[in-house]
Amino acid sequence: MAARSWYPVRDSKRLLTRQRILAAAGAAAAVVFAVAASYVLHPAEHRQAVAAPGGNAAGSILAGSCISMPLRSQLAAAVQGGASVIVATGTLTGKSVTVDKAAAGAPAFYAMTLQSVQTLRGPVVASGSTEWIPGPAPGTPASPENSALLAPGGRLFAIVWPKAATNDIVGPMLLLVPIVGADVVFTPYGCWDVSGLLPGQYQESTPLWPVPHGANFGGEHQAAENGLYTVPLATVEQIAASA
Repeated sequence: MAARSWYPVRDSKRLLTRQRILAAAGAAAAVVFAVAASYVLHPAEHRQAVAAPGGNAAGSILAGSCISMPLRSQLAAAVQGGASVIVATGTLTGKSVTVDKAAAGAPAFYAMTLQSVQTLRGPVVASGSTEWIPGPAPGTPASPENSALLAPGGRLFAIVWPKAATNDIVGPMLLLVPIVGADVVFTPYGCWDVSGLLPGQYQESTPLWPVPHGANFGGEHQAAENGLYTVPLATVEQIAASA
C-alpha cells in the first residue's frame, strides 16, 4: 500500500514541475513575441540609427531607441513585418527629401538605386529599384553616428522596409551596412546586434564614407579600436536564410 501511495505523489511532483517549466517557457516566449512585434508594428523606430545634433551615440536615437535583438531575431521579425533582406550594389542618385524630423524620425532621406540585387528573404526586390536611406539634413556634417556608411563600389547588406510598413513620405526604406571583400561591416551606431557572432575588428585599408558625403571612416591609419566590426558575409547570409 505504501508503495502505491508513493507513485501518485511522485507523479504529482513531476506534473507540477512540468507545469512550472511550461509557464516559464510561455513567459519567455511572450517576451520574445513582444520584442518581435515591436519591430513588426513599428519598423520606423528600428531603422538606421540617426544621432540628434550634439547628442551622443548612446542616447540620441531618433523616433524611439533601438531594441537589442540578435541578428537572427531582428531579420526574422523584419521578414514577418513584410520587409526583405538583401545583398546588392547601391548608388546614390543625388536626390534627397528634407522632412520634419519630429514626424519622420530623420531630418532627410536620400535616394539610392539598387543593382545586382540578391533577395535572401522576403518579397523580391528588383534590380533598378529606388530605395531611401535616412540621414542628416543636407549641408550638415555626416558621420557614422548620424548616417549609414557605404563602401567603394556600393556593395551592401540591408533590410528593405516597404513604404506601407514605415508610413514615411518616401519609401521603401533601407537599413544598410557596407560589404567589404568577404565581410559585412557593422558599426556600434546602427540598429544591429552581432555580439553573439564573435565579430572581428575591421582593419582593412578600404575607407568607408557616410551618406550623403563626408570624411572617410576607417581605412588606413585608423585607430586600433575603430568601432567597426566584421562578420563574414557567408555567415550573415546563412543567418538570413534561416531567420
